[in-house]
Amino acid sequence: MSPQLLSIFILVVSGLLLVFWLRVACRAILRQQFERDYTLEVVSANRLAFLAVRKTLEETPELADYAHALSSLQRDYEALTYLLRNAATVHVGKYSRKERFLILDFHLLRLWIWLKHLLGAENWREELLEMANILQYFANVMGQRLVIFPATVRQP
Repeated sequence: MSPQLLSIFILVVSGLLLVFWLRVACRAILRQQFERDYTLEVVSANRLAFLAVRKTLEETPELADYAHALSSLQRDYEALTYLLRNAATVHVGKYSRKERFLILDFHLLRLWIWLKHLLGAENWREELLEMANILQYFANVMGQRLVIFPATVRQP
C-alpha cells in the first residue's frame, strides 16, 4: 500500500471514529434527566413544532412527510439556539460544551439525511426522532435557565 493511500485510510478511519465518539457522547447527554420537564412551557411560549413532529413520527410514520418534518425541526432548531444564545444564560451568549456537542450532532444528522436523500432513501424517521430529542433537551435547558435566572430576562 502506498504511503498516500495509507495516510488517506488513517484519516478516514480517524474521522469515522471521531464521529462515532461524538454520537455516543451525545446520546449520553440526551439521557440526562432534568428536575422538571420544561418542554411544554417552552414549546407553547415559542410556538415550536418538534413535539408534534415527534408524535407524528412515532404514531403514524407511514403518513409522515419527512421533508416537512425536517424543515419544521430546522426552524425549531434556529429558534431554540437563538434563545439559548441570547436569552437568560449562565454563559452570556455562549453555549456550554454539551450544547456545542448537540449542535454538532444536529448538523451531522442533517448531513446524514441529505446523504440518504441523495442515495434515494426516503425514510429518515430515526434521524428526525433524534433531532427532536436534541430540541427537547434544548427546550429543557432553556426552561431551566429561565427559572434559575428570571431576573436576567428583560421584560418589554
